Amino acid sequence: MKKLLLSTFIILVFYACAEKKESALVGTWQLSEVLVDPGNGQGSFQKANQNKVITFLADGTLKSTTSYCQMSKDATIGTAGSYSMNNSKLMITCDTTESSINFELKDGALILDYPIQCIEACKEKYVRVK
Repeated sequence: MKKLLLSTFIILVFYACAEKKESALVGTWQLSEVLVDPGNGQGSFQKANQNKVITFLADGTLKSTTSYCQMSKDATIGTAGSYSMNNSKLMITCDTTESSINFELKDGALILDYPIQCIEACKEKYVRVK
């Protein structure tokens, strides 16, 4: 019985001290390309001319240098929000609603997909800078 308790205690100590794995999103990402689609589904990523930067924090929140709220007149609204690795969504609080943006990590890049805000495909590709 003592051996069982000791073994259980040792396992619990190792488990409690184990380093928690950080989300692959945590860090700073800079916009590198935008998807340009003429509306026929044949679009391709082109070099971006904007200086958008988004930072994901370990606590599940995010901060950005630009607003992700399309219709807001206040440029400071929509520069912060939260993210979920479970459903691959960014949630940005806008004036009276919450904007949902899909994301995926592909080949070391972060791709944001705006499913509601565009008629044709609307995506941005980010590269990690920190």
